[in-house]
Amino acid sequence: MKNIIARRRFFLLAVTFLLVIACVAEAKTSKTQNIANLFCRVNPSLKANKAKDYAVVVIHAAEKYKQDPYAIAALIVHESTVNPKAISKGGDYGLMQIRWKVHEKAIKKAFPKVKKAKDILDVRTNVLYGTEIFSQCMKKANNDLRGGILRYSAGNEKLVKKVFATMNELKNGTAQKAKKKK
Repeated sequence: MKNIIARRRFFLLAVTFLLVIACVAEAKTSKTQNIANLFCRVNPSLKANKAKDYAVVVIHAAEKYKQDPYAIAALIVHESTVNPKAISKGGDYGLMQIRWKVHEKAIKKAFPKVKKAKDILDVRTNVLYGTEIFSQCMKKANNDLRGGILRYSAGNEKLVKKVFATMNELKNGTAQKAKKKK
């Protein structure tokens, strides 16, 4: 009798575990799709498969540095308009507009294959390092999102408002709805 009860408990535990894993995977897929849809809408020349690849990198970087993937995606939207080759007049590079002159030594240490500024145009490198920088800004701001964005953007209040609006759009699924209307 004890053996049967133990088997039932094990079975219920296993089923519960699988359901939790399925729910987590579904949530991750949904976030990835919401981000990819937003990226395509913001940058119409971006192909859907590239947008999804970028979204996967965003999700990975957000998980690695324990940040909100929607915050990272919103920063990308407003920093570079989802243009991986964006270079500003001030020397900011890539999707997350990383300032090479400020971060060169740390980038070279974290990514030994990076030798020159244009190397940080690589999407994976750019998003990972940009998210690491953002994570440091969040820590300095005591994990206050507004404060973290202000630190990341050198005090740009307008960017804070835009990022929050875009995050709400992503969380409410309206980025996806807007994409479907076209």
